[in-house]
Amino acid sequence: MPKRFDRGPRPELGSKAHRPEPAEGADPLELHRRRPRPGLFLLLCFLGLLLLLSLFGDRSLFQLYQMWSVKAHLEQQIEALKQENALLRQEVEALRRHPSQSEEIARRDLGLVRPGETVYQFRKR
Repeated sequence: MPKRFDRGPRPELGSKAHRPEPAEGADPLELHRRRPRPGLFLLLCFLGLLLLLSLFGDRSLFQLYQMWSVKAHLEQQIEALKQENALLRQEVEALRRHPSQSEEIARRDLGLVRPGETVYQFRKR
């Protein structure tokens, strides 16, 4: 079995053997203020960078929100177009069944007339 790294004797949890005592008359928190913590600083820098990237990067939360709203808008357009296609299919089927409807549409929308017919147009006052 491989030997594990031995760190030496471990102080008890309540013991202050692992911490040096502050000088007499000094503030107990002074010891912590003087000692730099590079690990904590690096962690804070990493978290700050991660926050900036998640908010303003290429795949940020703002961009995801915009994509979701565009997706919802496109889905609404798709549904509207599906309904319009269904109505147009019904109209095509009706025109195939009843040829008189195609004549009515030609007269109304295109202004076509049969040969020999006279068209009267009245002005509105």
